[in-house]
Amino acid sequence: MTSGQGVVTRSAVGISKNLFIIALIVVGAISGIAGYYFGGGFRSGSSVISVTGAGSTFAYPIFSAIAANFSKFYPNIQVNYQSIGSGAGISDFQAKTVDFGATDAPLSTTQWTNITNTIGTPLHIPATIGSEAIAYNVPGISTGLNLTVTVAAEIFQGNITKWNDPAIQGLNKGFTLPPNTIQVIHRSDGSGTTFVFTSWLARSSVWKQGASKSASVFPIGTGAPGNEGVASLIQTTQYTIGYVELNYALSASPPMTYAAVFNHDGNYVLPSLATTAYAVSNSTAVLPAGNGDWSKVNMLNATGPQTYPIASFTYILVYQELSHVPSMNQATAEALVSFLYFAVINGQHLASGLSYVPLPQSVVALDITTLSSITFNGHSLPA
Repeated sequence: MTSGQGVVTRSAVGISKNLFIIALIVVGAISGIAGYYFGGGFRSGSSVISVTGAGSTFAYPIFSAIAANFSKFYPNIQVNYQSIGSGAGISDFQAKTVDFGATDAPLSTTQWTNITNTIGTPLHIPATIGSEAIAYNVPGISTGLNLTVTVAAEIFQGNITKWNDPAIQGLNKGFTLPPNTIQVIHRSDGSGTTFVFTSWLARSSVWKQGASKSASVFPIGTGAPGNEGVASLIQTTQYTIGYVELNYALSASPPMTYAAVFNHDGNYVLPSLATTAYAVSNSTAVLPAGNGDWSKVNMLNATGPQTYPIASFTYILVYQELSHVPSMNQATAEALVSFLYFAVINGQHLASGLSYVPLPQSVVALDITTLSSITFNGHSLPA
């Protein structure tokens, strides 16, 4: 990587956002991040300053951990992040009702152009890297069910409807699959997780729906809000299948089962921190400048024998000129920039423990260059 330019009913919840917060604060407390450089431009004061963000549920676990650790250094800055989905995060960012947005899908060229022409230049700041697991709940079938992109595409658009369909059974000689109907679970909200997953499905010629953040991209299935909603519904309903960010799959109780996915080099690979890291190191994506168009950037189906093929960045979106946000003042602008430096530098030391891949140094360097370009009322902000 280089820098340059069926009907499902829901029962007891299996994933709790509150439990995530508790676990993440514990991770942060033992991570030993004190002593690393982080942006120190904010001048502490006695009043509490609130920095607000909204968007990606994919990145909610790590953003929560970063915010908890940041507050140890700056107790008078409160970072409030709402896990509402990438589509809503982009909408709130464009409406200027939050200080920053977060999305797993970069702005489309049309979105980027419209925002630039009507408001001001938006910046993409890659903040973390994760992968998506294809999770399922089939009694007696352990983690490691094999799937290809073509078979997955046929399942998620309703052309394969039974678990023992020959197309699935043929990939899984070691399992005796049941005749039950497959119940597809997908996001009900506008979702960058959906965009990444459908972008991968679109690599198969049988997928006719295109790539989209919208729940309407799926012609079948039941929707649930957020990664946590999809994970919970799969956990509590048999014979389901869906897509969730890896952290949600690994943190579920009881443990979730998820598929090994056929990759670029012809191997079935399970999602993990290591196999997602290969997607980063083997990616040929050329990254634009932070104020450029990121719509063509992805890490899908990267080469390598053990590379997991469904991986992506999550981006923080901010305006290059922060005064475009009506509620912004000098103190909030400085607090926001300090938080962003902390996220892309110190925050990376939290990534591995939460099943995200730390940003490569080349991406961190690009982020620092991008952050140094942020202004408020035309004036640079301290790093």
